[in-house]
Amino acid sequence: GGTRAAHLATSRAAAFGDVDGDGAVDVLIVNRDGPAHLLLNRAPERGAALTLRVLERSGRDALGAAVFVTVGERELRREVAPGYSYQSSSDPRVHVGLGDARRADAVRVRWVDGVEERFGPFEAAAGTVVELRRGQGSVQ
Repeated sequence: GGTRAAHLATSRAAAFGDVDGDGAVDVLIVNRDGPAHLLLNRAPERGAALTLRVLERSGRDALGAAVFVTVGERELRREVAPGYSYQSSSDPRVHVGLGDARRADAVRVRWVDGVEERFGPFEAAAGTVVELRRGQGSVQ
């Protein structure tokens, strides 16, 4: 694993997102006094993933919303939080690795005001983004 050659630099920011649309999270590293490094995730046999775009009624990203994805017996939790690295903003979409599973049985969104909605099920497909818009799920 890792990179082909060691990257030696003083880094100032890291942004995460699926740059090439293959369903895997890539990393852009911004360096001080040097070029940025784009690290594409090319890990073999990484399993299936689900990419979710969680939106308010207005179409804005639902920043701060919590997303709970049920895969078989497991429940995975993610947040719509693109701003978690120093001096950068990442992809606002929610990326969920499903491992050997090929579908998410259900997705529950807890909006910032505490209201919850249920969506799904969804099949995992690389390059596909599922849009979850507030008001279009079933209220819990």
